[in-house]
Amino acid sequence: MRVFFEKFQRVENDRIGIIVAVLKLHINVNPMKRRTSLLTALLWVAAIDNPVVAGDILSGPIKSETIQPSIETSQTTSALRSLAGALSSGSEAMLPLHGSRSEEENKDTLTPAIPGMECYIDRIFTYVSCYSPPIGSEKEADVRFSLIVDELQVALPPDRWTGMKHEPGVESIRSYLYQDQKSAAHIDVDIVPRIDFQGTASYMISMFAWCD
Repeated sequence: MRVFFEKFQRVENDRIGIIVAVLKLHINVNPMKRRTSLLTALLWVAAIDNPVVAGDILSGPIKSETIQPSIETSQTTSALRSLAGALSSGSEAMLPLHGSRSEEENKDTLTPAIPGMECYIDRIFTYVSCYSPPIGSEKEADVRFSLIVDELQVALPPDRWTGMKHEPGVESIRSYLYQDQKSAAHIDVDIVPRIDFQGTASYMISMFAWCD
């Protein structure tokens, strides 16, 4: 029962994250792009709207000593730079990022992997979804969130990508969005509070990246 609950929550996070990320942009685009963005969101939600999804969320809360930027920083920056480059170039450039088939519905693992996050790339649509393991406190979640935002700042070409804070969505308490000025690529990072099957409160960092 616990495994099913976590699988169901993963699907809900995926669906809500995509809707919120697209709606954040809805008010800032022209009418033609607005219609396309909403249609894309609906298609994505339909693709993942399946309550039976295999694969478990990484177990065990993160302890403060595991949030260390030292060894993983270069690997994370490299992986994020690879992801950003593919997103900017379009759907064809996303193909090499597909790793092995995962147990998640219609998803492959992301390659190169992003240290400290469980990432998947959809086989049908050009979007990536990433999740951290459960984090025990909001303070530690803030630390992890800031590290990811800073690593994206380093990895993304400043002449193309701009970052901005956003009002948190319904399911998040902190949000940051990066947008490629020369394409329709976006990367959205959020802190999401969650409650497990036993009623234990924790936090999770989610990241959604997509291009039209």
